[in-house]
Amino acid sequence: MPNATLLILVAVLLPPRALDALGQLVEERVILTPYGEAGPLALRVMPDGLATWVQPYSGLPTRTDPRATIYAARQLGVRRILNWDMGIGLNTLLQRGEPFIVDDYISWVNHQADTFFSEAPMGMDVNAANLRTAFCPELTRQLRELMPGAPQGVVLGADFLRRETAAEARMFRMFGADVLSYNLVPEVALAQELGICYAGLVTVSALGADRPAVAAHGELRQTLHAVVDLLPTFAAMASQPPTCHCGKHE
Repeated sequence: MPNATLLILVAVLLPPRALDALGQLVEERVILTPYGEAGPLALRVMPDGLATWVQPYSGLPTRTDPRATIYAARQLGVRRILNWDMGIGLNTLLQRGEPFIVDDYISWVNHQADTFFSEAPMGMDVNAANLRTAFCPELTRQLRELMPGAPQGVVLGADFLRRETAAEARMFRMFGADVLSYNLVPEVALAQELGICYAGLVTVSALGADRPAVAAHGELRQTLHAVVDLLPTFAAMASQPPTCHCGKHE
């Protein structure tokens, strides 16, 4: 069985056969973890032998526990994760359909599920040593190389099951958030704790609730297809041995 060290979490809406770009489907697997089942994860292999795990994903609290997803990735030998999400454009310069590369985050989620150290003594700071590299700088640089015009900045990760209010959108923007996303956080913190490199990409699917609505002209569908076309190249780049220092790579 080919060895795959990259997992792509796909939290966007794609046609069923779009991910054929990553190769033939050779295996599907559901992983049982202490936090519940994760999967199905699909192993795809390209003609040159490059293998990638892919998981259609929603980390919302009504579905897969984010801890199960990241724990399962570690069990499979994954060393790098790309989480591709759809999100809300809070920054007034962002437009619908625009790809956004994430380099930092603000957590607005259930804090019981954002760490594997929930039983740690009160006040124990388990992440302090690596907070400067929450998103892998090497994977982020590779995304920039593939999408040189894409904006980059801060995601606010939320887990409430509704759209934000206009007042919340203004508040989140004051916090310094550029986009609002539902599937990148707390996964980034969990990956960090297990020494897995993690990158975040958000396709802006809507504008913040305090911004005027705009008519759709197919720009979202166009951007999604453009990113799919780039995934094989990203997978090839991410398959090289890591040189970053954001994880403990054996």
